[in-house]
Amino acid sequence: MAEKVTTKNEELNDLEVLIPSREITLAGEIITVREYSFKDALTIGREIDRFAALIVNEMNDTNKITIEQADILIMNNLELVYSLISTSIQKPITWIEALSYEDGLQLLDWWWVVNSGFFMNAVTRKIIRQNAAKQVNQANQ
Repeated sequence: MAEKVTTKNEELNDLEVLIPSREITLAGEIITVREYSFKDALTIGREIDRFAALIVNEMNDTNKITIEQADILIMNNLELVYSLISTSIQKPITWIEALSYEDGLQLLDWWWVVNSGFFMNAVTRKIIRQNAAKQVNQANQ
């Protein structure tokens, strides 16, 4: 059987899948937007849970959230979102607040691109737990 030979680029692409991050330039500085790690999940778990709960609530049993709904969710929960982004880029919230409009939008977009899978996993787990609790409650009635 032939052995597959991988190139350095293939290995880097595999690593990006495992630990996605993006380097972007904001306010003249190169910033790494990284996906949350397991340690982050444990450290900021309450914030992640709050954000996932907001998403689930906004979905209203439709399993969908529109861009408009997401924008309103973010605008109504800026302190939470700033804190979540701060962890992802390892910069203080004051640094994020000082960004220009364009840089702020770029950061928000890349933060979501890099971490959306993480949050959708948290949302899915929350929905599964809620559905399981409903089934238990119905069985007990």
